[in-house]
Amino acid sequence: MLPAVVLIGLPALVALLLLAYSATRVSPQLKENQQRVAHTLEVIAAARSFDLAVGDAESAERGFIITGENSYLATYQQNTRAMSERLSRLRRLTNDNPDQQRGMLLIESATEGRLAEMQAGIDARQNQGFIQARKVLQTHLGTATRRVISGLVDSVITQENRVLKDRQARLADFQATNALVYKVSIGLVAVLFTLGVTLLWRGVQREKKSVSELRRSEERFRLLVSGVRDHAIFMLDADGKVASWNSGAQRVKGYKEPEIIGKDYAVFYPREERENGAPEAELRQAAESGSIETEGWRLRKDGSRFYARATLTALHAEDGSLRGFAKITRDVTERRAQEKALEESRAALAHAQKMESLGQLTGGMAHDFNNLLTVVIGSIDLVLRMPTTGEKATELLDAARQAGEQGASLVRRLLAFSRRQALAPQDVDVNRLVTNMSELLRRTLGESIVLETVLGGGVWRTLVDPNQLESALLNLAVNARDAMKEHGTLSIETGNTFLDERYADSHGEVTPGQYVVIAVSDTGTGMSPETVARAFEPFFTTKPEGKGTGLGLSQVHGFVKQSGGHVALYSDRGQGTTVKMYLPRNAGAAQAEELETGRHGNAQVVKDETVLLVEDEPLVRMYGSEALHELGYRVLEACDGHEAMRMLGQHPEVTLLFTDVGLPGGFNGRRLAEEARALVPSLKILFATGYARSAIVHNGVLESGVELLEKPYTIEALARKLQQMSAGRARA
Repeated sequence: MLPAVVLIGLPALVALLLLAYSATRVSPQLKENQQRVAHTLEVIAAARSFDLAVGDAESAERGFIITGENSYLATYQQNTRAMSERLSRLRRLTNDNPDQQRGMLLIESATEGRLAEMQAGIDARQNQGFIQARKVLQTHLGTATRRVISGLVDSVITQENRVLKDRQARLADFQATNALVYKVSIGLVAVLFTLGVTLLWRGVQREKKSVSELRRSEERFRLLVSGVRDHAIFMLDADGKVASWNSGAQRVKGYKEPEIIGKDYAVFYPREERENGAPEAELRQAAESGSIETEGWRLRKDGSRFYARATLTALHAEDGSLRGFAKITRDVTERRAQEKALEESRAALAHAQKMESLGQLTGGMAHDFNNLLTVVIGSIDLVLRMPTTGEKATELLDAARQAGEQGASLVRRLLAFSRRQALAPQDVDVNRLVTNMSELLRRTLGESIVLETVLGGGVWRTLVDPNQLESALLNLAVNARDAMKEHGTLSIETGNTFLDERYADSHGEVTPGQYVVIAVSDTGTGMSPETVARAFEPFFTTKPEGKGTGLGLSQVHGFVKQSGGHVALYSDRGQGTTVKMYLPRNAGAAQAEELETGRHGNAQVVKDETVLLVEDEPLVRMYGSEALHELGYRVLEACDGHEAMRMLGQHPEVTLLFTDVGLPGGFNGRRLAEEARALVPSLKILFATGYARSAIVHNGVLESGVELLEKPYTIEALARKLQQMSAGRARA
């Protein structure tokens, strides 16, 4: 009996021990493995979230430094806080891994360095401006530090993936061993049915408990994924059908889970990409390479589009077979718009810097070049007035003078483009100005081109320089004539308009308000979009070599912008071109009395009058003296302000001071005029300058009550200006 009992009891005991081993080892091990998998995925998600916060903080930093807008600063501060929070969370999640902790020390060190660099750039921008902030950025190692942080984060993710793979391998080995144990147990149960049934029942109960715990673990993982709302996270089967769906996917794409499960994920792609086979191609690439990153326009349920950046990862079984795909998608439409705005801001900044550089270049050469042209053109005029000049010499001198005037015109156009010409704004009736110019325009256009003027009723007045406005209209007419070649129609329309804030937001440098608009249209060949984009650039021209300087439209652009207005150009190939000049309304303008003095009359000799000429350039002073003598004035000469003041004290007969603005020794023409007026209150003063950025011109506009003669000037122009001042018809 006893052996039987022993024989029965021993196998039963062995079977019981085997089942107990299985129950106490398998279930906890399985539970632990699930927890470790979830923990690993959580570490990976935390690492990626931290890396994303670093990138967003850097983008916001650059946006604030370039634009100075507080919205970028707020975004930067939000993301730096997110960086600290997500780094702390990542540190907690890797506390159980000494290797990862060593990597975390490196990440924390690199992050502190990068945060310090970014904060230095922000502080420099807030306290010292863009230029200093850019210098601070140039001393940083931002890109290198960013790559170090990303590399360390990738290292954390890579190590976690290795740990996950190792745990899966151990689980597979354990499951194989456990299967063998079950076979032995079942054999013993067959011999000892009663005891076996009992042991089997206990095993089933324990297995149910293990499955329940597994389901709870899976539920926790599902809740983790569904709790991510700023990313669409979903699974696809091997054929690309949607197999799972989180709340973030519903928020981003608009589909509820029952509506999308089982549908082909190609439904998220625009029709043109579906027709090109883009969804299928992405699945193939992910299956071959393991994971791919994509971006592009995607569709929501309601048909609206959003710009997405996504990661598509292939999921393989242990045997290498494809089980499906995991996809993470983020809506970056707003971020992309911010990046585009940032790029546009950079382009606008580069254009402004180019304009400023060109302005400095032209301004630097204008003074000296205009002095030279004053001597050249003026000396030729004086020689031509001599009765002994022969016919052949007269022809040659006329040609030389024309060349000099063309050079002076070129300098004026350069100054107009760079907004550095001296403007003398007046209250202008544009209808009257266009009407007065009609005959000149008809002669310029020729008989084969019809000129039409459509003048609006009740057109407001505008405060601009009438001479420059006439020059702009003439430039536009010449361009239109060249575009129409043999025949066509040129139309000039005037009217009133209002540019609202929406228009101003989409057109840089436009101030909302009331404007007088002058539209010049032709029926010529038109322009391509590429030509329209460059039409206002200096020296850009589509005319044959020698047929144009490329400064006509740039002069119009510079004059209108300097006058506080706006220029718009519309053109299509074969449909002609329209240029609209928007000039600010002169609200409350009074009817200004206009001078009727002829512009091209001959110089007249005046009665004996004494002029003090102050000019530091000897050649210009020599020409000015000869011109004044030719006009009948008595002339005293001085080379600087100090000498001029001494001569004024010695010669009370001086009635007019003719001085250059840019005098040496810190005693410029403006200061000389003030001290001379204090000495002789009745003294008339005429300034001469070759550059608009001078002591008497501010923002390109001549000060009220100031008389200015721009270089280079002819003897006729000098005579007209002096006659106007003598007749008391000047502004002062």
